[in-house]
Amino acid sequence: MRLRALIAGALVLACAAGSRAAGPERAGLTAAWSVELGPLGDEGIDLHVPTATIRGRHLLAVRSARPRSVRVHDAGTGRLVSTFPLAEPPLGATMDVRFVGESLAVRVDEGTGQRISLHDPLAGTTTWSRALPYARASALTPTGIAWAAHDGLRGIDPATGRDTWTLPWPPGCAPPDLIGAGLPVLAADCRGKGVLRGVDPRTGQVAWAHEVPGAPEQILNTEVSSTGLITASIDGLLTVLDSRGRLVARVPDTFPQVARTTAVHAGALTLVVHSVAGARLITALRDGRVAWRTSLRPRTGAESLEDHLPGAGHLTARHAVGELFSGLEPGLVEVISLADGTRAVLRLPVAQRAASVVGSTARDVLVYEIHPGGGRLTAYTFHGRTGLPPSLPVPPGSWPDACALLGPAAPPGYLPVPGTGGHLGLRWPRPSTCTFVPPDDAGAQVRVAITWVAATEADVRLLAATKAAADPAVLRLGEGAYLGSEPDRADRRTYAWATGGRILAAVQAVGDPALTRRTALAVAARLRTAGPAHSPGGRRPPAQR
Repeated sequence: MRLRALIAGALVLACAAGSRAAGPERAGLTAAWSVELGPLGDEGIDLHVPTATIRGRHLLAVRSARPRSVRVHDAGTGRLVSTFPLAEPPLGATMDVRFVGESLAVRVDEGTGQRISLHDPLAGTTTWSRALPYARASALTPTGIAWAAHDGLRGIDPATGRDTWTLPWPPGCAPPDLIGAGLPVLAADCRGKGVLRGVDPRTGQVAWAHEVPGAPEQILNTEVSSTGLITASIDGLLTVLDSRGRLVARVPDTFPQVARTTAVHAGALTLVVHSVAGARLITALRDGRVAWRTSLRPRTGAESLEDHLPGAGHLTARHAVGELFSGLEPGLVEVISLADGTRAVLRLPVAQRAASVVGSTARDVLVYEIHPGGGRLTAYTFHGRTGLPPSLPVPPGSWPDACALLGPAAPPGYLPVPGTGGHLGLRWPRPSTCTFVPPDDAGAQVRVAITWVAATEADVRLLAATKAAADPAVLRLGEGAYLGSEPDRADRRTYAWATGGRILAAVQAVGDPALTRRTALAVAARLRTAGPAHSPGGRRPPAQR
């Protein structure tokens, strides 16, 4: 489902080249370099690409499937620096790649334990490789390596790969979680209190301890952000610490959680994403005081990928904007100004199938792209100003009412329920999603979502052709109506889409393939009857400059 949404989003963006060029003041992304990684599949969508400056060289490390290896590239040019082959991992195995000091550490699942290898990224040599047959977890941090053994936390000497110290597990505590921030951190529920302990990886001494306030029955939930800040959420409060254990922020994080919490350090600001009364917020703090606060894009599930990567004067969100039926389908990226929180929503100039933001350098955003021949890592340079409205080809006021796309063709007795959520951080004047509710439980809900309104009909035709070409098993139901090949949870084909005029719409009759087909045909016919000069909001959109 996630990959389908990403694929569909990437396809919409492919038509951007056919749209009228934006003015010079608009924000955007320009490709700086690109390298092939081979067919990583879903693993590529979840990539984490670490960066480091080692002996004056700006480097990044990334997994590759062709050949199967971890590769080190120059972060500025994309040129290959060194390659470290990998054995075929066990089915379902996970991997972690991090820079530790001036070395590159690679951790791979191996049966009941793990294997950690340390490499010299510039010389292209392996310093050591060691199996940890009973490791519960490990932490690869910039200052050292530690792993969880049966008797406590153990530290590894980066020079030799041998254990140098053991810190017994704290008495009276549940088995702790081990996370890697600037140093190994233990997170545990100790006698009804959430306690975080930072451990010096060189000596095994507890460098700091922080008690997180909260109710005893709460479970401590800790994460580490892209900039190494530690977040702990318990009892409606989000606590943010730096790698030295110092309190950076404490903000409310209340039910219902509509955002996965994160905190990012960027210059003099700490930016915290959290939930308050059903709203998804980002709060910018300077010296402990609120500098600005704004709501983010439509709510997402707490399990969704959530992180922001700092750049020069802006943040780039790692997630794509929009999800079928709950937001805009195109996979877009938020760029947030550090000055005041204003945002631009940018089209990623991606390949035909999918893309995911996987890292950043001081200059570029790093994007994993799925191409027909395999995956690529592309560095995109941000340009322009973020303090502009989203660069949509048609402004929100000219988008149509999603409920009107089916209109009289709705099944008898069905009640249209318009969607009320905002999109791209804006409030839409008309609902862009609509759910048609059946008169009784025997019927299937019908969902219609406007996924894109293009500047020209030619843009929509290009989009439709590209979208259909990416799905070899797509079924053309009739003029402007298509049935996708991906099945729903019951293994039935109920995901369809329709196009006409300058509009692309997604259609689904939940659990009812026949009704899905009829609805897609009806929506396509409705869009066609509006005529070539159809304006989504009832008038011709303003001229594009």
